[in-house]
Amino acid sequence: MKLIDSSTEHKILEAAKTEFLEFGLYGARMQNIANRAGINKALLHYYFRNKEKLFDKVFESALERYFSNMDIMSDNRLDFKERVHLLVDRFLDFLEEYPQMALFLIKEVSANEALFIEKVEKSQKGNITLLKALLEARDSGVISVQDPLLFFVQLISMCTYPFVAKPLFTVIASRNGTNWNSAAIKAMRTSIHNFIDHQLNPI
Repeated sequence: MKLIDSSTEHKILEAAKTEFLEFGLYGARMQNIANRAGINKALLHYYFRNKEKLFDKVFESALERYFSNMDIMSDNRLDFKERVHLLVDRFLDFLEEYPQMALFLIKEVSANEALFIEKVEKSQKGNITLLKALLEARDSGVISVQDPLLFFVQLISMCTYPFVAKPLFTVIASRNGTNWNSAAIKAMRTSIHNFIDHQLNPI
């Protein structure tokens, strides 16, 4: 029976999160994770036998965190548009904590679509997705939106692309005498909420 030290396990998972987000499953190295955690490789293998098991733990934790945000869409105490606003705030908070998650997910879907679907289904735990909620709200006459799928794609793109393309935006901003920083992210958040207000109209 393994003797697990929670602080050591936490350090490993934080180090692995950074490594996997930067390099993905196949590019990450156990030695790099051990170095980031400040432990030797043998101790890392004591806690997690191989890279795949460690990846599963990190990936599932991130997905569970992401899908836990979806529970707001089932809160009927709030009107629908308010739920979407709150979900977007949660999603942006998530991306600020995991700034490379959007690009990471694209890479992992491309590398192993079946594995990604399996992890999503395990982590979703019955929470209604934003797109499904939009379709149901449109069909039941709660909101007026011309194309729920198009709105969904535009909204997710507005939220994720600034994080995916942050290095590009940073360089472009710098060369033009300005900065892509926390103030810019805050302004972006406001513009996304304005987009929601203009696109989603209660009936």
